[in-house]
Amino acid sequence: MIRSEIARNLSIALIFVVLLVVVISCISYTPKIYNDNGISEFREIEIGDVLQTILIRGNDQTNPILLYLHGGPGTTELIPFRMFQSDLENYFTVVTWEQRGTGKSFSPKIPLETMTIDQFIHDTHELTNYLLKEFNQDKLLIVGHSWGSALGLLVVSKYPELYFAYVGSGQMVNQKEGENISYQHLITVARENKKAYDELISLNKPEPYLAIDENDIWFEKIKVHRKWLVRLGGEIHNQYDYSLLFNLKTFLAPEYTLFDFIRFGRGSIFSLKTMWPQIMELDFFLQIPEINLPIFFLQGRHDYNTPSTLVDSYYNQIVAPEKFLIWFENSGHHPMYEEPEKYSKFLIENVLPRTK
Repeated sequence: MIRSEIARNLSIALIFVVLLVVVISCISYTPKIYNDNGISEFREIEIGDVLQTILIRGNDQTNPILLYLHGGPGTTELIPFRMFQSDLENYFTVVTWEQRGTGKSFSPKIPLETMTIDQFIHDTHELTNYLLKEFNQDKLLIVGHSWGSALGLLVVSKYPELYFAYVGSGQMVNQKEGENISYQHLITVARENKKAYDELISLNKPEPYLAIDENDIWFEKIKVHRKWLVRLGGEIHNQYDYSLLFNLKTFLAPEYTLFDFIRFGRGSIFSLKTMWPQIMELDFFLQIPEINLPIFFLQGRHDYNTPSTLVDSYYNQIVAPEKFLIWFENSGHHPMYEEPEKYSKFLIENVLPRTK
């Protein structure tokens, strides 16, 4: 009788714990900033007729706005950018935006026809105007990474009057040429790894690796390429997996629930499939030979996702009032996470003064 009572109580306790875990996994928040004029909050706002999520954090709302554009498309950086670049919150009002189709901003109801580069430019412009009005400012700083670096350049070239400067890392320049350089690099370094070499060589069959087909075979090839890009060290320097960005600390971060991670996975596939054929047509050598504001390229020396050789060539060509190319010698595609102190220090010491 006593044993059955104990068993029943344990069962009730177990059910309670499970329910508690489920409830907690449905609640997201961001750590509080307690300064009187600080801000730390999520906002869900309508941008381009789609509800999209932004995270706003800063110790003083009168500081300049820093709008961060994540990579992918569809790859959230909301958690790692908050974790690795928290120092920026002392000097900027940091806005991390999950673009349509990404993470909290993913919905299966997003019309496919709105997943265009032009729509993302419009979304960024609309969000910029919202933030400037909300914080009573005239301009903001735009910072892009990978796909976000392409979006950022396109936006500031069209609306330079709204921005203090542009900062890009993992800078996209000509993605078709970049993919070719990356692929040839992997073929070279994979010669002593039969499995990697055979899989990479197979990407050129029956159609060339860079061909976009109607049956989404290109998407499967991209996944194989990216797998070996990571495992052969071309994504994160001297690291052969994604544990720097996706680890237990990331998964336990309060900003994301279990359901948010599921949406992130779905949104990443959705965004890449719809956007990648358009991204492969970008060529900034031709499209953006000149820009009317200061530009900063903070580039990982060992980046073979958006190859550094292309960034170097583009930097030497582009015309701008001021331009800077800063090499991160111990980084691949993610200098803001691979060398976070150097990244934040450069923004604070060299970019922040342009906002005064």
